[in-house]
Amino acid sequence: MKTLLVGYRASDLFEKGRHGRRTTAGWLGGDVTCHVLDVYDRHAIEKAHHLKAICSPHLPEGPWDLVKFRTGPKLMSGELALNLLQEIHVMKPARFELDFVGRERDRNDLLAKIKGDPDRVRDFSAKWKASVLGIEPVEFTSVPGCFCHRRLDEGGLALAEVASRELKAAGTGGRLLDMGCGCGLVGFLIAKAVPGISLVMVDSHSRAVEAANLNAANLGIPAEVILSDAGTPARMDGTFDVFVGNPPYYSDYRIADVFLETAKRALKPGGVCYTVCKNAAGLEPVQRRYFPDVEVTRRRGYAVLKSVKEQS
Repeated sequence: MKTLLVGYRASDLFEKGRHGRRTTAGWLGGDVTCHVLDVYDRHAIEKAHHLKAICSPHLPEGPWDLVKFRTGPKLMSGELALNLLQEIHVMKPARFELDFVGRERDRNDLLAKIKGDPDRVRDFSAKWKASVLGIEPVEFTSVPGCFCHRRLDEGGLALAEVASRELKAAGTGGRLLDMGCGCGLVGFLIAKAVPGISLVMVDSHSRAVEAANLNAANLGIPAEVILSDAGTPARMDGTFDVFVGNPPYYSDYRIADVFLETAKRALKPGGVCYTVCKNAAGLEPVQRRYFPDVEVTRRRGYAVLKSVKEQS
């Protein structure tokens, strides 16, 4: 039997074995494929369970004998859940199981949104505009699963405003790495504002990569967009003039370590690293582990942290 698991993480696929030891769940027999949206989850599943895992912005085509979909309010947004339910419905699997984590009322509310017209194919993308000083508003497209889908991220805008202003004043163009790029808000605004910028973008989420590529095409701005949970490949070390990143605050800034380790090895000597956070007190000590000097600029209620890689 060919089974597709959607929305499952490595931790969801364990069960308690003898002596309380965790083992791969017994119900995972047969030909099982796990679909994930984030490459980090793909690597975790492959390492923990040695199962086939596919990371892509959309579900792999069947035919599938069974599709099991794990969702709930604490696992993903309602709009992403509806989008994935639509993709499952279009595939017409022989059997479907909804593994809903949450209250029965929330499950019923989700299903009620498609019950009246299950064959309706909706467009879940969103368009919105953003700008920095000196350029006309730029229209972006985002999709469910992207960070800040349907709305402008004020922290990202603050980062783009400070970085573009300083780079333009210094006459600094060159090669820019936008890590955790999402749909490309920061990188594309800077590229619009600062002549001579060339872009490389990285995100671990396949739908962010999809949206960034879409925006690159729509805006006519060339960009190399990379799907990765480990920063840029080694071949790019020491090739960037500017790094920008808006690292997540959760996990005790462990992901910020990945961002800043990438910044340190990716930047040329004299290259500039910009990051942003709500409160500098959390991120600044992390950034100082990689760059001794950190300059903080307040903007839009956020802190933009700037460091320069030391000359070798």
